[in-house]
Amino acid sequence: MARSIFGELQQTFRTLLASRPGSGAAVETLTEQAFNLFEANIGVQSADLPVLACDKGCPSCCALRVTATAPEIFLLARYIRQIDQRAPRTALGLLSRRVQLANRTTRGLDEVERMKLREPCPFVVRGACIIHPARPLACRGHASFDRRACNQAMAGRDVDVPVSAPHIALRGLIQDALRSALAEAGLAADLYELNQGLALALDDPARERAWRDGKDSLAPARIEQPPAGQANAMLWSRAADGGAPAGDES
Repeated sequence: MARSIFGELQQTFRTLLASRPGSGAAVETLTEQAFNLFEANIGVQSADLPVLACDKGCPSCCALRVTATAPEIFLLARYIRQIDQRAPRTALGLLSRRVQLANRTTRGLDEVERMKLREPCPFVVRGACIIHPARPLACRGHASFDRRACNQAMAGRDVDVPVSAPHIALRGLIQDALRSALAEAGLAADLYELNQGLALALDDPARERAWRDGKDSLAPARIEQPPAGQANAMLWSRAADGGAPAGDES
């Protein structure tokens, strides 16, 4: 069943890529489809679970290392440029500048080091995510049932944070299907550290075009991951059976 779902998702992304080869619209089309698939299905998959503790004003998990695909990073880079152009003189300052500063602090750090550093995400302002509509799958797929446990974990205490297995599994399934379709199309299909990937994309807009031409233009931000495939289909099966996947990374 899980492999069948993976295959259907993979074919969805294949079809989108085939209809827009090398197009600038591919980034927006692929990410919109990925986000829509997640939002349309997560409610049903988590309907029998307790109420989530995640809400506006709780950025506890926003100091974790976040990974994202190239289309997600390029979409967010566009979103940031639009905000900077509309409000360049706000008290917030340029978002692109905040990303560059965050990257200097977090570049090269692994998951454990990032968690110990507790450096907040550059997009959290007064406890709220200011890029929420364009947030990557990693952020959408990380949800907790215990706000107090989240706060304790981010304060450095050794506690188990109860997270939603369906959120993590569905995020992984969609992301893996997208990566597999990208690889088949000859496009870089790795996962990248968000701060560094965004810093690269914002510093040189031509990186998006280079990626569409088949180059791994975000390579310096690449995170070592298993090849795209059906690994997350098994994770999805375990989540559907009530199992909880482990791991802290968003």
